[in-house]
Amino acid sequence: MKILLIFPPSTIYGADPASPAIIPPLGLAYLAGYLRKHGYSDVHILDAMFPKDRIIRTENTARYGLTDEELFKAISEYNADIIGISCMYTVHSSDAHNVARIVKEINRNIPVVFGGAHSSTFPKLVLEDKNVDIVAYSEGEETLLDIVRTVEQNGHYRNIKQIYYRMDDVIMQNPNRELIGDLDKIPFPARDLLDMNLYLDDKISQYGMRAPTTTMITSRGCPQNCTYCTIQQVWGTKKWRAHSPKFVVDEMEHLHKEYGIQELGWLDDAAGTRKKRIIEICDEIIRRKLDIRWTTPNGIAHWYLDEKTLDKMKAAGCYRITFGIESGNIETRKSFGKPFKLEQATRMIKYANKIGMWTICTFIFGFPNEDRNAIEDTIKYATTCGTDMAVFYLLCPHPGTEIYEEFKREGLLNYDHYFETPLNFSENFEKIKLWQGENTNCFTGKELNGIVAEAYRRFFIVRLKNSLNPLRTIRKIHSIEDFLYTFKLGKIAMKLMTRALLKKKTLSIELFWKKEK
Repeated sequence: MKILLIFPPSTIYGADPASPAIIPPLGLAYLAGYLRKHGYSDVHILDAMFPKDRIIRTENTARYGLTDEELFKAISEYNADIIGISCMYTVHSSDAHNVARIVKEINRNIPVVFGGAHSSTFPKLVLEDKNVDIVAYSEGEETLLDIVRTVEQNGHYRNIKQIYYRMDDVIMQNPNRELIGDLDKIPFPARDLLDMNLYLDDKISQYGMRAPTTTMITSRGCPQNCTYCTIQQVWGTKKWRAHSPKFVVDEMEHLHKEYGIQELGWLDDAAGTRKKRIIEICDEIIRRKLDIRWTTPNGIAHWYLDEKTLDKMKAAGCYRITFGIESGNIETRKSFGKPFKLEQATRMIKYANKIGMWTICTFIFGFPNEDRNAIEDTIKYATTCGTDMAVFYLLCPHPGTEIYEEFKREGLLNYDHYFETPLNFSENFEKIKLWQGENTNCFTGKELNGIVAEAYRRFFIVRLKNSLNPLRTIRKIHSIEDFLYTFKLGKIAMKLMTRALLKKKTLSIELFWKKEK
């Protein structure tokens, strides 16, 4: 049984400044590892985002990765019995459907399975494409294993839990399955099926301390219910599950020894959910004397932290921590599902700085009823909380989220008609332009872009003043490595400050973070 798992190319439409991240497709690697654990050794992964420096431009698009001709050749050579396609992002969904079209041109009889966040959120829309046979939604390991076994035995799809499929042109939904309770039963992602040299760079990244660096995931899901987040739609539950501390450190050690990894980014949706577990992970890293650096780029919930936990994280190699604050206004925070005290967040930020960790706080502008006073609270908090870096985003009300429905109820937007066909949704996404900022009850999208620019300018003015305090810098330095990293960040900060203070009207977040992606 030959199984091919594909991560599609990515096409950027119109003036969207974002560029796709070049990181290992861990979702597919998890699936491959699980299949191999259950006896299916002939599994391959095709990351069609490579070559990573290949960009095919037209007047209104930029496509990253393999051409259609190269895809046709590669898929033909694999000659698989079943093909799984990752359809993670709504904005790139047309790329996934294009891969399905190519598969069916090669052989109409090859079963095509879609998975990923977009597929889990819009399974019926995906199956409107006749080139897609099955949508496996939510957690995929056990479902894909059942699909492969069913195809191998010429069985019927009706017996497979947690899928949508088409029968006589009618879209059918099968019952859900229980999520995997013990994540340690899932083996490490099958990174050996990827050319890891394509992802690893001996040069230290713009904001990194060490190289090479890569990513890992230590838990799944999130117990919160933020109205702007798609996580609940993907997993279908607020349940949070995690690998054991030993498993996490085993994987960290494996990456360190097998691939020479010196720094890791935890991509968990809710990394700090269980304080005791975080401390146990740190204790295990320290016990093994594992010399590795790690960060939490997706953010960590400040309300789970305390001084003891931050001390442990620092001692275990965590040198940079991201706090998802999102708003400095209490009522706004309550409205989108974070009713936690800002005083506690401030205490954690300042303590992290005190012990030498680097801190980042993220903020979002553009909630439906967020007025100027609420905006002012957020900017004021960003400039006074003590964070080393503030990152300001515009709210993106993704279809399928609670916040999208709120925008609809307020009569601010309605993009449902764009979901009539899956094949041109990405092109329609350019018309929607969610990333540019939506009109709210208080501001236009253009005004919100101006607010982002204003927030950055005010933040950097304060940071420039703070930089005159030598104690703040000295606290970050505990070694030659810390000194060199602080010096590097200082040079970057001066460039960013100059750009932010000179920029008059608009300021894109990519100005600061595009190179990091």
